[in-house]
Amino acid sequence: MPTVLLIEDEIIYHRMLEHALRPLGFVVYAELTGGEGLEAAQVVNPDIIITDINLPDISGYEVTKRLRRNPRFAHVPIIILTSQTTLQDKLASFEAGADDHINKPFEPEELIARMRVLLRRAELLRQALPAGAVQAPPKQARLIAVHTLRGGIGASLLAVNLAIGLKGLWNVPTLLLDLAMLAGQDALLLNLPLRRTWGDLANITPQDLDLELLQSIIVTHESGVDLIAAPTTPTQAEMISNETLSRALEILRPNYDYIVTDLPHDFNDVTLQILDAADVIIMLVAPELSSIRAAAAALDTYTKLNYERDKIKLVLNYTFPRYALPRDKIEVALGHPITLVLPYVPDLLIQSVNLGKPILYYQPEERFSELLEDFAFYLSTPEHKKVQPSMPTIAWKRVYNRFLKARKTAERNR
Repeated sequence: MPTVLLIEDEIIYHRMLEHALRPLGFVVYAELTGGEGLEAAQVVNPDIIITDINLPDISGYEVTKRLRRNPRFAHVPIIILTSQTTLQDKLASFEAGADDHINKPFEPEELIARMRVLLRRAELLRQALPAGAVQAPPKQARLIAVHTLRGGIGASLLAVNLAIGLKGLWNVPTLLLDLAMLAGQDALLLNLPLRRTWGDLANITPQDLDLELLQSIIVTHESGVDLIAAPTTPTQAEMISNETLSRALEILRPNYDYIVTDLPHDFNDVTLQILDAADVIIMLVAPELSSIRAAAAALDTYTKLNYERDKIKLVLNYTFPRYALPRDKIEVALGHPITLVLPYVPDLLIQSVNLGKPILYYQPEERFSELLEDFAFYLSTPEHKKVQPSMPTIAWKRVYNRFLKARKTAERNR
C-alpha cells in the first residue's frame, strides 16, 4: 500500500484527497505546515509527497528543496499543488526539485493518474539500482546566459566565442542556443546554414517534443559546438511558445555539460525563464552613457528578481577607440565590479563577422582571443577547473601556460 504525505494548509483538500485515495489502498498522512511536513516525512517515510506552495511557515518550494538535500528523499516523487498558474511558477516547481506541478482546482482522477505514473517510475528506478546503492543526480549543464538591454555591442559575438572556448577547453558536449528569436545572428557568426532552426518546432506541442526532434534542428560547427539557430522570419518566431522552449531546455540540459544562451535585449518571458535558470548571467556593457543606463536598468531588475550578486558578471566591451567612459567610473555608476574588459579591435571583429569565422577558433593567438579563452575557463564548473584533464586539450594548455607565466611574473615583482 503506497504511503502518501500531504502537506496542505487547506482542510478541504485534506478531505478531498483522503476520500479519493483511501478507497484505492493509499495510506494518507496530512500535515498543515511545511515544518510539520518535513518532520512527518522523517517518521512515515512516504512513497510520494504532495505539497502546496503557500504554506503558513515555509513555501512548498523550500519544503521540496530541503527534502531533496536529504538522500532518503532524493528520488521520492514530489508533486506541487498551487493556485498559481503562470509558466514561471511551474518552472520554479521543477527547479526546486518537484517531479510534477498541478494547478488548483484539479480533478482527483487526474492527480491519481499522475501519482501512479510517478510511483511506477520510482519503483522501476529502485529495481534497477543495486542493493543499498543511491542513484547519482542527473547531469545538468552549466547554463550561461549572455544578456544586455543595449543591442549592437557584441552580445552574440561574445556568446559564440564563449561556447567555442568552453568546448575547446574541455572537449565536452557544448550547446549554443540563439534565443534572439526575431533577429538572431549566431548562425551567421558561425557561417552555418539556416536549413533547420527553432522555427521547425512551430507546429510541435510541448508534450510531443523529445530529444530526437531537438537533435533534428541542431547543427554542429567545425569546432564541435552545437547550435540551435533563431528562426529565419518573425512569423516563425511568434509561433514558438514559451512552453515549448521550457520543455526544450528541460530535455537538453541533461545531455550537455555547457549551454550558452544568446538572449533577446529585453525581459520577455523567454528571457526571464533563462535568467531564472542560469548559473551565470553575463551582462555586456559598452563604455557610453546609453549602454550604462541600460545596464543599470537590467541590474536593478536582477535585484528585484532576487538574483544573487555573484551570479552576475559584467563584461565591458570597448566598441570605439576614444572618449570612452573609464572603467572605474562605470563600476561606481553601476555599483558592480567588471569581470572582463575586451579591447577595441575593429579589424578583427569586422573580419570575423563578415566571414563567419569566430576569433577564438580561427585566431587563438590574438590577445582578444586569449582574454575570451581565459574567461571561458573562469566560467567553467569547479569540477573541471580543479583537476587537470587526463588528456589536456590545446586550449587548456594555452590557459595553463598563461597562468604559469602570470604567476612567475607576479613572483618576480614581489
